[in-house]
Amino acid sequence: MKKKSKAEIEYMKKFNKAQAQLGIKPNQQKPKAKAQTTQQKVTKAQRSGVQYEVVQKNTTNKKSYVSNVGKLLNDENLDIKTVPKEIATQVAQARSEAKLTQEELAKKVSENVAFIRDLEKGEGPYKPKIVEKIEKVLNVKFERSWKK
Repeated sequence: MKKKSKAEIEYMKKFNKAQAQLGIKPNQQKPKAKAQTTQQKVTKAQRSGVQYEVVQKNTTNKKSYVSNVGKLLNDENLDIKTVPKEIATQVAQARSEAKLTQEELAKKVSENVAFIRDLEKGEGPYKPKIVEKIEKVLNVKFERSWKK
């Protein structure tokens, strides 16, 4: 290591003294800004009320998601199909004829019991693929008046 000359030492003393007057400690490094995580960025956007869309790079077979669909879609164009009453009654009737409980039917179609319960009540979103699974499991064909 090179030895410092008297001039360099004198300069360093003056420089450190000036920094001390400004409130900076000698040889102090500036604090590094932490990189924000995706969740922190989303939270910040939610709090500010700005419209945002979360898009993640798809590196696996899992689907990416958009967390603020309600904000992005116009409420006038948003139409969620609810379970038709005729399908609800047919599912409940076919299940009882097959002597299955809601829990057993849910297990056979790999669905949540709450979904089967809501389906039979005629509440919640209508998912035709799950109704088709129920038809296969119960070995029945449900009447769909809107398909005629």
